[in-house]
Amino acid sequence: MVRPAALACLLLLIGTQAATRAAEPASSSEKISDNPPAQYVLVKTVVGKMLGAIDARAEPIEPDGYNLLKYCWTPANALGDWAERAGLAGQMVVRALETWSWQRDLARAGYPAEPVAQAIGQYEAALVSARFTDSSRAAALQALVAELDRIKHGNPGAAEARAVPRCQVTSKSLALNVKLAPDDGRARFIPYVLHQICQAQQLDPDDPVRCDYWLDGKKDEPIAFAGETVYSVRWPGGVAAAGRFDPDTLRSDGTLALRQPAVKAKP
Repeated sequence: MVRPAALACLLLLIGTQAATRAAEPASSSEKISDNPPAQYVLVKTVVGKMLGAIDARAEPIEPDGYNLLKYCWTPANALGDWAERAGLAGQMVVRALETWSWQRDLARAGYPAEPVAQAIGQYEAALVSARFTDSSRAAALQALVAELDRIKHGNPGAAEARAVPRCQVTSKSLALNVKLAPDDGRARFIPYVLHQICQAQQLDPDDPVRCDYWLDGKKDEPIAFAGETVYSVRWPGGVAAAGRFDPDTLRSDGTLALRQPAVKAKP
């Protein structure tokens, strides 16, 4: 469940844009770029409904304190081959994953919920206003660590919070070969979180023009998947298949096999 207090704080700090626009943006990425403040709130709400995936990565609080960068939330780790295609939406997804995990872990580390939500909201507001640049994140992280230190002084039992980079590690995305049967089909894929963002934007998430994060499958090289993924396959003659899968369940085999469904004979 999305934490209402956290989102209320975020809405208050970020605000929404009310400028009149000449035309409604045609695609998801255009909507994201057209109004980052409102769209970040939408993205964070979508990600908040998928907290099970975030909680599955929870690790114990270390004895020497809590590292805000311990999970290495990056576009490549969260979205695999979609890191570049997702653009600003991908940055929003990663920061939403990051901040939801912070709120969970900092509560476990002894920090009070409301001041932490306000501090994280200020961090997010700084990123949104700068369109998620690396330099803005570095400055916002420093400010967040300073604010958490101030909060800790009023809560002596809280663990020390710090931001120690640790992303020079192997990518957490999983490369899989895609095998179609018959092999003359055309497969497309999209991370489930991006699919849900398009739906929340009231766009058809299965339309690759409006929901413009779909990528075609590669027949001659693996695809790096990260997290639950939606697929759509169409074979000659109009036969199609669609669904979702979790790449982690295919880790041992290393292959995603998608078979053309049987066509019922006409009576």
